[in-house]
Amino acid sequence: MESSILFDDNDIQAMRELMERIASRSTIVDFDEQILLSSTRETTQIWKQDNKIVGFAFMDEYNNLWFDTETEFSLLDELETEIIEWGVLCRKRHIVEISADHTLDCTCNADNYRRISTLENHGFILEPVRSLQYSRPLNKQIAEYPLPAGFSIRCVKGRDEAWQLVALHRAAFGTNNMTIEYRLAMMSTPQYIQEMDLVAVAPNNELAAFCVCGFDDPEKKIGTTDPIGTHPSYQGIGLGKAITSAGLIALNNAGANTVRLGTSSENIAMQRLAIALGFVCVSEKLWFSKVIS
Repeated sequence: MESSILFDDNDIQAMRELMERIASRSTIVDFDEQILLSSTRETTQIWKQDNKIVGFAFMDEYNNLWFDTETEFSLLDELETEIIEWGVLCRKRHIVEISADHTLDCTCNADNYRRISTLENHGFILEPVRSLQYSRPLNKQIAEYPLPAGFSIRCVKGRDEAWQLVALHRAAFGTNNMTIEYRLAMMSTPQYIQEMDLVAVAPNNELAAFCVCGFDDPEKKIGTTDPIGTHPSYQGIGLGKAITSAGLIALNNAGANTVRLGTSSENIAMQRLAIALGFVCVSEKLWFSKVIS
């Protein structure tokens, strides 16, 4: 088994195929967006056996360690130990201030007891926050929610509007966890459909809400409405329901039979919106944190 920080387009496709093979165990989200980021490429490592990728990992700019491995690999324990040790070293290289948060975070599916045990054996502690996955079949009637007077819904105009979309995202979630580079990466993936990247526009032409729709798996006809957000100035007037229901209708017209969305266990408003629109929670991911000294 050998590891390398060098990879090419063929290796990236092999990573995608690995994720597809272990679909029920994979916890990596938005891979095609992440791999376009320079920060992700700088912290990506692959492991090969007999010239075949058996595992890969990267640390994102928020110090989250993401990794997937072949579940049937004979040296799985050794491989995952090596990946975690690599992640710790990678995190240490990024600690530049004494007062900085010296943690490395990692996630796994709540029913992946083997991965949970592996993380705990390496000193990771379970955190209270969870990532929730919701799903909704489209064979049930989709309720249409009207927009407030003067508001309209359209698709984004293109890459020139990225800075406005970033500002809207940051305001909606109250964080800086969206950048121009990442928004452009979202718009550069093979799965991106501009006509389904929806925004609600206020009467004064301000962007008021957004819902990024598309397909997780076109062959299985699985769509997504994620992320969804509303600017604080326009919350509480029904924009979230209106733009998400518009997204559901668009996906239904495009041939989707199921739609998924994800949110945090801390985002109660998003959970209520999902339930109101007919979604049910189908799975959850646990988060673990390890203090790096």
